[in-house]
Amino acid sequence: ESESKQRAFRGKAMMLKTAGFPVVKTLEQFDKKATSVNIAQINELSSLGFIERKENILLLGPSGVGKTHLAIALGYLATQQRIKTRFMTIADLLLQLESALTSNKLDYYFKRIINLNRLLILDEFGYIKLNEKQANLLFQVINKKYETGSIIITSNLPFTKWKEVLNNDEALTAAILDRLIHHSHIINIQGESYRLKQKRKAGII
Repeated sequence: ESESKQRAFRGKAMMLKTAGFPVVKTLEQFDKKATSVNIAQINELSSLGFIERKENILLLGPSGVGKTHLAIALGYLATQQRIKTRFMTIADLLLQLESALTSNKLDYYFKRIINLNRLLILDEFGYIKLNEKQANLLFQVINKKYETGSIIITSNLPFTKWKEVLNNDEALTAAILDRLIHHSHIINIQGESYRLKQKRKAGII
């Protein structure tokens, strides 16, 4: 029994390490009163049934309202259930994809990173505009995970603005949104930025 517990502990620790979270955030730490988020919906998602059903979560809202916090918190719960999880910003994902493409290792990257992780968390969609190659690479990622795994994506943009990020390619944008939204939970979060609120409390602004 002791050995079994140790194996489980090491397994959780390894899943957490390989997930690549910048920091660990939990749902208990989330300020539920500061935003418009539907707490009942978040609590239902925390059961992680969406991963079993290969569904996506789209967290939309302005900067600083807790989108990344919620994404990491759900990802952390997944690692504690020993579910392979990977967190990346969109910028980091594109850097890795372009590097893999240049070195003729794109198929290997898809197998080892995109396909192997049951939950893929992509943070900060909308902060950088993608060129044609980058937009097509992102489509390949979304297409690979469609109905084979789950994606959590955070964005400061409504869907009507996504085309501007995706090289103004209307067909590609429609294809990406179609795959993301088909089996998904869309969470719109409104509220004041946590960071600005903390600075105001500290008297900085």
